This record gives sequence, C-alpha cells and structure tokens, in this order.
Amino acid sequence: MSFSVGSQLQYTPREAFQRCLEGSVLLDIRPDWLCKYKAFDVPQVLYCLWPEVGQNIDKLPADQEIIVADSSGIQSREIIEMLTGAGFKNIAGLGGGMVEWERDGMPVLLDNQARLSGSCMCQLKFRERKQ
Repeated sequence: MSFSVGSQLQYTPREAFQRCLEGSVLLDIRPDWLCKYKAFDVPQVLYCLWPEVGQNIDKLPADQEIIVADSSGIQSREIIEMLTGAGFKNIAGLGGGMVEWERDGMPVLLDNQARLSGSCMCQLKFRERKQ
C-alpha cells in the first residue's frame, strides 16, 4: 500500500515494481559501486548519483512517472523535493530503497565481479578475482 511521507508519495517495493512494469522509470541515485554489484531489475532504470541529479534534470523524462530509489529511502526524499520544485508532477519514492526491495523479494541483478568485501564500511574493497 502506497503511503505519504509529508507531501511525498512513497511506494512499497511491490507497488513500485508493478508501476515499473507499466511504464514508470526508476531513478537509481545510489553510488556506482553499489549499482554495479546490485541493480534493480526493471525495464527502465536511469542512474544518477544523488548529488548530480540537479545538473542532469533536463535529461529526465517529464512525460513519465519517475520513482526515485536509493539504498534505504532516505536520500530519495531530497531528490523528490528538488524534482517537484523543478516542476515535475509525477514523482514518487521507493519506500525503504534497495533494502526493502530485496527484503520483499523483488528482482535484482547481481554482478559478483563487482561484489565488495570487508568487515566494516571503512574497509570495503572489491573482492580479489581468482585467476
């Protein structure tokens, strides 16, 4: 069931997936290293780092619904506000981001060559490839 955070529409992962199958575009604002390892498996995905969305606003489809997605649903709120302020009318967020998407069993594309390893965030590094 979709819900609102303030004045922003947020979809559950199941709703967002269905909307994407019906023609909505998913805007993934996560860092490249996260997107390369684990990607949303939907027909139309645009990738743009969240700090760079403002300078790429003219490249976004104004005639389609855009669902903003990040890792946990926090940074997407800022982007939704920015896009709404720029005149976009059909904007929503993915509640819970990739974390909830996976938890709900929605489709994900994995690239194990880009998988990271390490015991904490400060030690993450690309896994060494066996030769």
